[in-house]
Amino acid sequence: MQDAAAVYYEAWDEGLRPDQKMSPVEWANTCRYLPQVSSKEHGRYSTARTPYVVEILEKLSPEDPTKEIVFMKSAQIGGTEVAMCWIGYTIDKTPGPILMVLPTIDLARDFSKQKLQPTIAVTPVLAGKVRQSKARDSGNTILTKGFPGGILFLGGSNSPAGFRSRSIRFLILDDEDGYEADVGGEGDPVTLAKKRTNTYAANKKILEISTPTVKGLSRIERSFLASDQRYFNVPCPHCGVKQRLIWGGTGYDYGIKFERDEEGTVVDCWYVCKECKGRIDENEKTRMLAAGKWIATKPGMEVAGFQLSALYSPLGWVTWREIATEFLASKGNSETLKTWTNTVLGEPFEEAGSQPDWALLKARSEPYKVLEVPDPGLLLTAGVDVQKNRLAVVVKAFGEGEESWLVYWVELYGDPTTSGVWDQLDELINRSFKHASGVEIPLSAVAVDAGYKTQEVLNFCRLRAPRVMATKGSSKAAQPVLGKPTWQDVTYEGQKYPSGAQLWPIGTDTAKATIYSRLNLEKPGPGYFHFPIGVGDDYFQQLTAEKLMTKYLRGYPKPEWTKIRERNEALDGEVMAYAAAIRAGLIHTDWAALRESIGKPPKAPARKPRASGWVKKTGGSWIKR
Repeated sequence: MQDAAAVYYEAWDEGLRPDQKMSPVEWANTCRYLPQVSSKEHGRYSTARTPYVVEILEKLSPEDPTKEIVFMKSAQIGGTEVAMCWIGYTIDKTPGPILMVLPTIDLARDFSKQKLQPTIAVTPVLAGKVRQSKARDSGNTILTKGFPGGILFLGGSNSPAGFRSRSIRFLILDDEDGYEADVGGEGDPVTLAKKRTNTYAANKKILEISTPTVKGLSRIERSFLASDQRYFNVPCPHCGVKQRLIWGGTGYDYGIKFERDEEGTVVDCWYVCKECKGRIDENEKTRMLAAGKWIATKPGMEVAGFQLSALYSPLGWVTWREIATEFLASKGNSETLKTWTNTVLGEPFEEAGSQPDWALLKARSEPYKVLEVPDPGLLLTAGVDVQKNRLAVVVKAFGEGEESWLVYWVELYGDPTTSGVWDQLDELINRSFKHASGVEIPLSAVAVDAGYKTQEVLNFCRLRAPRVMATKGSSKAAQPVLGKPTWQDVTYEGQKYPSGAQLWPIGTDTAKATIYSRLNLEKPGPGYFHFPIGVGDDYFQQLTAEKLMTKYLRGYPKPEWTKIRERNEALDGEVMAYAAAIRAGLIHTDWAALRESIGKPPKAPARKPRASGWVKKTGGSWIKR
């Protein structure tokens, strides 16, 4: 048997021996594994796949004096994996209290279940240190992970409880542009989270990761502009000059270039070198990334900032050709172009929120008749704004590329609490409109604003659904034009009525930004607004009655649509008509098939089969045997 004293002293010596130094990069390459359930390329992790993360991970090392690291990025570039590597390294090598904040508490739970827990399970050095989640174990739940020497907290920007009474050494702010502006009335969540690190002022680390949103209002943009602003430069395979990969576009003789066939499909895509103007094919990208280097454009700043676009995405992830195709699909639509700029280029989008001139819009009116639909218009919708003594109605025709034509603008006077004005609306929305081809076409969808006289609107829409829908505007940023509906008619037990009313949320900020950007288009084509001669000044003045202005909430900028004229019903009607068009299938419409179907009589509904035991007599009647 072994001498007990010898065993004791051997263990004592082992405990006193300092741990072998290991950087986050070394740890990631030797210890980290990617789970199959949440990773396309599962198995052992390697920074060689994404060389641009190496310097970011080095900055997260306790050996580096940098206290704050900012990563403004596109989607699908491996940003979350940086956070995962740092969490794993901290648990294994430099334990301490960690707080990771996501936009919502629900996203925090999803991250824990789909990303964090599977990673811990397949990474041997972590599986032995982090116990499985147990509901009754306060140290190990979905949102807390205890480990020797520390604990990991997961929280949402919408939950003030996650920011209280915790001293944090390591802070991760993930997707911070999606955070709430004010968490529970207690202030900005980023500021609150950073205050949690004050106890560890000497050796804290803060990592901010996010895709940016709107220029001038983006949190991650503000943090990046306050940093040393590093960009990843890669060498040209022809001349060797290191350069930052950019999109380029009109006016640039370098950057991404592509070729399309007669149908408009991108068939070839390449990069033109800034220096030698040589063609760089994408299969050169792996060698270029391996030889890349981060270069600070504002050296000397305390914060280390990194910006990266999807143009650097490794082979097998997102291709340059796919990026070019997505760009072409997003042109002419402010909403989709913003998404492309944010998620592909990793850059903030500059909103075209300038107020159009109503007189110039009226001056470009075209010689087609009110109540008639010009030939390119194929999808007909209406938006109804409810006022205390009238209903303001906008009837619109939409065509390919979301080009649109005003067909009718009218105000129906009457008290919305009585049936008279609703009868007028019924007559209008149930009529057909003459198309330029000579046929009559009906309204496909009608959206009615339920923000005022809500019950009357629900009563009207309930009996006319699904063609007529009740809507309510939402001013939250980055909301889709048309969201998911909620049931308004439920039993006392909370069960929905099958034929009850639904309320559809509209992202008014998104819709108005899209409309205003299209009103500023100068030439007919995708997204362009057409108006008939004869529409009164009041419509154009109401259409341009708002302006996107920056206001400040607790010292932080917040964009807000502000009325500069008393009446804005025409703009609200346009918003609802646009939402109704989306509900009617605007985005996915087969325009050729729709054009072919115009003028054809609708198919008769199939007769419901009778139950067994019934027979059909001569003449068409049914009798029971």
